[in-house]
Amino acid sequence: MHRSVVLAVLAGAVVSLSAQSLPPVLHTGGFVNGNAPRAMTPDRVIVRFRGAVDEATLGELASAAGIKLVDRGSHGEFYVFRCAPALVDAMVTWFGDQAGVEYAERDALAHTTVAPSDSYWSYQWSLFNQGSASGTSVSNYGVRAEGAWANGATGAGVVVAVVDTGVAYENFGSFVAAPDLVGRTFVAPYDAVANDGHANDENSHGTHVAGTIGQVTNNGVGCAGIARDCTIMPVRVLNASGSGSYTQIANGLAHAVANNAKVVNMSLGGSSGSTTLQNAVVNAANAGLVLCAAAGNTGRRGVQYPALYTQCIAVGAVRFDGTKPRYGSYGPGLDVVAPGGDTSVDQNHDGYADGILQQTFASGAPTSFGYYFFQGTSMATPHVAAIAALVWQVHPTWTAAQVRARIESTATDLGTAGYDQTFGNGLVNAHLAAQ
Repeated sequence: MHRSVVLAVLAGAVVSLSAQSLPPVLHTGGFVNGNAPRAMTPDRVIVRFRGAVDEATLGELASAAGIKLVDRGSHGEFYVFRCAPALVDAMVTWFGDQAGVEYAERDALAHTTVAPSDSYWSYQWSLFNQGSASGTSVSNYGVRAEGAWANGATGAGVVVAVVDTGVAYENFGSFVAAPDLVGRTFVAPYDAVANDGHANDENSHGTHVAGTIGQVTNNGVGCAGIARDCTIMPVRVLNASGSGSYTQIANGLAHAVANNAKVVNMSLGGSSGSTTLQNAVVNAANAGLVLCAAAGNTGRRGVQYPALYTQCIAVGAVRFDGTKPRYGSYGPGLDVVAPGGDTSVDQNHDGYADGILQQTFASGAPTSFGYYFFQGTSMATPHVAAIAALVWQVHPTWTAAQVRARIESTATDLGTAGYDQTFGNGLVNAHLAAQ
């Protein structure tokens, strides 16, 4: 720690980083309260250099300085260093002051946005036509998938990246494919957590989300999916507990871009912004992808990230009766709403809680499948991603901006006339959007 450390940043300059200016390494044990989601990783710092970097040298010099190079962007657009938790904030400041560094920031955490609940077509009220309720006098606020299907919109030929906890899409090792997903086409799977090509779900969340988007339909089994003929790209960025770093999400988005996804579903989010995450979102949007992200389940004013970035369609939730559930986040930046459910009520009187029904597996048992009612903006978001796939099938020459505009302009207005911060532009309507 008393030697001079030189990091060669190949941008036409050499940046000297004095090890003596580094804060002392503190060998401390850290405890993070596990009862609430963490906003930040405890020991990771993201750094973007202004030019190309010799990674081998960078790793050696970092080690000499008492930190460790542990991760990188898919194309070297950023690097992640690990240090003692007590030093993280000081390291961010120190790196940020170096002439050859474009930015430095803590590596934040995102979490699944499902509101946990317990554990086929007749129970999928979220897909039904609006204003009807299959044998009940209560109004229904579904997305009118049946109308879109009647017009031939099924999402055929459109690749939807499910950036989540993975998907139960294959028989591999100890994993098996979800029975109701057998027959669906999957392409370019990627695990940003383990950095391999097997994006298997260890949590259950991503499998449920994928079902709403593209569950195999008309097979006489279980549930239907909205974009029932789309192609799904499983991208795992969240671990078995439903958490993942922003760098993993950024790498997942980069993978979706590189492998020609058209739509991205991100039923996840974090409480803080990030230059790294924002750059990944901007790059995906510039590449022409439609990005759909969950607004959050805090029940309070304030849309979470990445949904708050303007390049994303920020999706809030409604209950069976078209009202905002208690968990639903709202506020500036909310774009649309979709059925997210409310497992505390049975407004449609079908004998089950009004969650969103899809096949997934029991927590901790990725080979034990059943049909589960989940609630949350995580469940609302795939309705919107699936509708984007329907629109793009019907209008294959449209840009992402045109697809988004169609989804927002055909939404059913709720609440205050016009745009409002509780329902955004309104409840998405698959039938009108995919005409």
